[in-house]
Amino acid sequence: MNNNDYLYHYTSVEILALILKNRSIRFNSLDKMDDLQEQETSDLRNIGQFIYISSWTDDETESIPMWNMYASLDRGVRIRLKKNPFKLYENTAESLSGISRSSIIDTSQGKSLKSMIPLYDIFSKGFFTNQAINPELLFQVEYTSDKDKLYPKMLTSDDNHFAIRLGDLGKHKNLHWEFQKEWRYVMEIIPFNLNQSPEAMFKEFIVLANNIRSGTAKQPFPYYDMFLDDEAFADMQITLSPRIGAGSRVIVQDLIEKYNPSADLKDSCLLGLI
Repeated sequence: MNNNDYLYHYTSVEILALILKNRSIRFNSLDKMDDLQEQETSDLRNIGQFIYISSWTDDETESIPMWNMYASLDRGVRIRLKKNPFKLYENTAESLSGISRSSIIDTSQGKSLKSMIPLYDIFSKGFFTNQAINPELLFQVEYTSDKDKLYPKMLTSDDNHFAIRLGDLGKHKNLHWEFQKEWRYVMEIIPFNLNQSPEAMFKEFIVLANNIRSGTAKQPFPYYDMFLDDEAFADMQITLSPRIGAGSRVIVQDLIEKYNPSADLKDSCLLGLI
């Protein structure tokens, strides 16, 4: 596997501990990002709360600004994982037992449907995401000064119909952030209960759409954790920050020994230089 198959994530030792213990990556909503501009649109308010992302970079070369902003020079790490490292789930009639509308699974010939988010969670927790069964979560961020991309128009409508394009958010940033060389995993998650009759779903959808238009809709949860594939998890590489302290080094070593002994631990190439 060559370097183009990997992405890098700068973070703290504390967050590394959670990633290793839970074997998961946390997606946070756009309204929690440090770039306040990217949740904005030209026509809808509070819409960024429904776009959940995890930010990475394809730059193999260590970045001092990235260390400073997202990890710290003395108590941080940089994680390397292969692209699209998330677990795939087999959704069968058995796994959806207790969910009344499980007919979406074709079991007539023993078939099941694979997804990146367990369909049981979607049905039981009352949310919906197009990305559940779509493996294309990963996008390269486009840096631009084009205001139509930085403040996209989300709503299209005529006398009888309207549509909201959530997929236009989370993929463009101002040129000032270009140093990040960012790639990100993007999911759209809205509060919507699929486990009800078609008539009830239609009524709920109309209410939700109107609430999104008015800016009063609420996100289903503040973050979503995506679990890592076993092979990708075992292939993890962890780089210590350039001025890592002795105590933090021991903590990271112990975490790896306990939770992911096959992970590759290395020192920063900037060790002793800054």
